[in-house]
Amino acid sequence: MICAVRFYVLGSLRFSSAELPPITPAGTRDRAFLGELLAHAGRAISIDHIVESVWPDRPPVNRENSVHVRISRLRSLFRSLVGRESAGSVITTEHGAYRLVPEEVDADRFEQLLAAGTRAYEKGFADTAASLLDRALTLWDGDAFTDVVAGDCVTAEAGRLAELRLFAHERQAEAMLALGAYAHVVNALTPLAEQYPLRETLHGHLMTALDRLGRTAEALAVYAGMRSSLITELGTEPAPDLRELHWTILHRHTTDVGAPTVGTTATAMPRNWSFPAQLPREPPDFVPPETAEAIAQGLSRGDRTAPAVTAITGQGGAGKTAIAVHLARRLRAPFPDGQLYVNLGGSGTHPTEPGEALAQMLRSVGHSPWDLPESTEARAACFRDRLDGRRVLIVLDDAADEAQLHHLLPGNAESGVIVTSRAWLVGMSFDVRLEHNRLEPRAAFALFRQVFGATRTDWEPAAVREVTRLCGYLPLALRLAGARLAARAHWSVRDLVQRMTDGAGLLNELTQGSLTIRSCFEPAYQRLSEEDRGLFRMLGLCGAGVYAGFVGARLLDRPEDEAVEALERLADARLLSVARPKVGGVGPMFRLETLAAAYAREQADFESSDGERRAAANLRRRETDPPERLLHLRAVP
Repeated sequence: MICAVRFYVLGSLRFSSAELPPITPAGTRDRAFLGELLAHAGRAISIDHIVESVWPDRPPVNRENSVHVRISRLRSLFRSLVGRESAGSVITTEHGAYRLVPEEVDADRFEQLLAAGTRAYEKGFADTAASLLDRALTLWDGDAFTDVVAGDCVTAEAGRLAELRLFAHERQAEAMLALGAYAHVVNALTPLAEQYPLRETLHGHLMTALDRLGRTAEALAVYAGMRSSLITELGTEPAPDLRELHWTILHRHTTDVGAPTVGTTATAMPRNWSFPAQLPREPPDFVPPETAEAIAQGLSRGDRTAPAVTAITGQGGAGKTAIAVHLARRLRAPFPDGQLYVNLGGSGTHPTEPGEALAQMLRSVGHSPWDLPESTEARAACFRDRLDGRRVLIVLDDAADEAQLHHLLPGNAESGVIVTSRAWLVGMSFDVRLEHNRLEPRAAFALFRQVFGATRTDWEPAAVREVTRLCGYLPLALRLAGARLAARAHWSVRDLVQRMTDGAGLLNELTQGSLTIRSCFEPAYQRLSEEDRGLFRMLGLCGAGVYAGFVGARLLDRPEDEAVEALERLADARLLSVARPKVGGVGPMFRLETLAAAYAREQADFESSDGERRAAANLRRRETDPPERLLHLRAVP
């Protein structure tokens, strides 16, 4: 039977099924117990050894029973994730011993990618090596077994993995040096050099990168600091190749002494290329694996003749930016010349002008701010010229429409673009275009658990599921709800449910400081015509549900085809969603979600006329019409 439990040790100890983000065992003893099994993954470990490692000071009186209880708890957790049949093969019982047989451990995947990257580097494929090694290093989320207190075996395994991690950093730096990505090497190795002052290979790569960027004094300072540490700690001088590299830099030679060679000639970048690294902090949203993989494949294709342009569209608060930033970080190696990030402000009242966005990007890659062309067209041409031959990944976040994007795209096949937008962007062609809105219920539960904390979430799972439903499974709403609870330790999850369902409290509860769920609807609402705003408000007065076209006709007192067009405009603005497209002679159906309905109702309290209120009240009274009219379905799936 194939085991479907995945284990993570490169950071905090976690495990998961294929569908959910990883979770961490709550107890210190549980983590120590599982850590010991993972340190011996695939091998039998005796009960005596487990006891000595997990209970080193005060072993239990009944050793076999204590270990059996822990094993039973782990098996129960695995069954809750993948079911009894799949979980049965995770931990097997042998005479006086147990064996953990995981399907996948992130440490194993790391070692496989490290080996593949090393082989590619040794064969002269620096680009492939850099990409593989970057994928290997992104698996790490802290020191190995960082939250496990256990015996010598776990300590030894953590030390072995830490050494391999350093080797991967050094090998990746060699590949990036060969590709001319010197700023990338400096950014990656500077904190490591401070952490490991005696690591000579690492310091040598950092010196080479600094020297090639023209930062000679800093390169010499790195050498001086390393030499001082070696003499103080070990009483030795640096190795001969490091001393030779130092002599070369000191005497201002331009040869590549001490720099790695892999059979290809690295082209040094001009001094005025700035290697931008502008990605913002990655929000802690759950990134659906299938979404991430589709975009990553679209950007990583090697047979392109034009830049890869991908798009993530969807409603406000769905986590589009989180996905874009997550992918941009993951794809640093294929785009070693930098990552540009521009917030285009498309969901606000004053979107960024294309000319200003171009000026921002040109300045970021080293173009003189005093030499910027005046017109947008000239800036676009200058931008394409600057990026020619570079491998740059550009994140254009929150685009307003296709017109705003027209001048912002590079012209070279080596670069890539990720666009996010609340607009549908149907007027543009993309290598990959994905629609991303609310999460699946299980993923929403996991995200809330991640924000709010495992312990308090697991006390009230039914109440948590109700919160995620009231949040419409929308990542921003889930983060706001979790943050609100986390800031109020005296509230239970049930308390929050009561407050969210109490009159007009839903939107107020999904507010934290200046961040509010209203921002998902406010910009789109303000851009509507007054008539469309009135329709939206009247729908809010009727409540969340599914509406047919003739409902809009009754509310607006207009022909049905005109009402359908008005509902389509609300759907284009992401205030409604299409519950069912037009089929044959039956018109489309439109869904008003709970959060949007709450916002519409709130606007109605402030702005609705007496006529709008009467129209909505008349519609509610007519809900007793025959069901085949499909007037208004209260239940929202």
